Amino acid sequence: MLNEKNSIRLLWIGLLLFVIGFSLFIWKENLSTTEIINSAKIAQFGDFIGGVIGSIWSLAGVILFYVALTEQRTDIQINRETLNAQVKALNQQIEEFKLQKVELEQTREVFKEQSETLKIQRFENTFFQLLNLHHEIIDKFNFNRNLGFSDEKIEKREIISKAFEDLSFRFKSVNSIKSKNSIGETIYINNEPENIDIAETRIDNAYKEFYYKDYKQLWSHYFRNIYHIFKFIYFSKLIENEKKQFYASIARAQLSSDELFLILYNALQPKTGYPNFLFLIKEFDILQNFDFGLVKKYNFHYAIYNRKLKDVKPEFEVF
Repeated sequence: MLNEKNSIRLLWIGLLLFVIGFSLFIWKENLSTTEIINSAKIAQFGDFIGGVIGSIWSLAGVILFYVALTEQRTDIQINRETLNAQVKALNQQIEEFKLQKVELEQTREVFKEQSETLKIQRFENTFFQLLNLHHEIIDKFNFNRNLGFSDEKIEKREIISKAFEDLSFRFKSVNSIKSKNSIGETIYINNEPENIDIAETRIDNAYKEFYYKDYKQLWSHYFRNIYHIFKFIYFSKLIENEKKQFYASIARAQLSSDELFLILYNALQPKTGYPNFLFLIKEFDILQNFDFGLVKKYNFHYAIYNRKLKDVKPEFEVF
């Protein structure tokens, strides 16, 4: 069998034969440096060593070489299998990394959604608090007015209707001339404005009398809160711009027609709502469901509103 042990045995056999041959070579010989060397005997001994022992040792070398090649081939096969195993393990790691990447992306999306949800919750908490405050302001409306012979007491949404009537009456008053008929009764003669500038001056005078004479203490808080609701929506970075119209529509739905009428004229006044509030009216189309017939019945009022709305530029930074 060709293996390393047999090769070593052959080497030992060759060595043993060498010793035996050398012993026979010098047996019964007198070794002396003065005698002539027997070249024939030396040649016979060399032939013995080369022919027998050399062949045995050559065979042993061939066996060792074969064994070395076999082991090397085995090592190469083992290395190949190890490399294949490493490649397989590496591919598994790559697949695991891919799965981890997908999981991380999914986790990141979850965190992103949670972050967006938290932002929306933060926004809605403030937004609905402002809406609740709007209703609380109306619920706390309480108005007493001395009519000379009696006191008039109105509250809550009745005040909104009363304010609408009072402002409408003042618009009629500034567009008429007070006089008396033949029997001494007070009558009002129609006196419509001749142009848009006169109409705008009359609007300003009527609104100032309405607002500062009777309603400022009530309506200043109301208008500020309405303004800040829409301003909060406009400036908020907690929600996407595409969603701002949705929340503006919710706020808009809280407003009655009478409220929208009062808001419109408040937004036209430089010291109360113009230009910032009017800009927000335009931005969120707050008067979308308003009946503009209530405005158009006064000459030039609708034209004044459109002119100011078209050119309105707020004092704050526009996005």
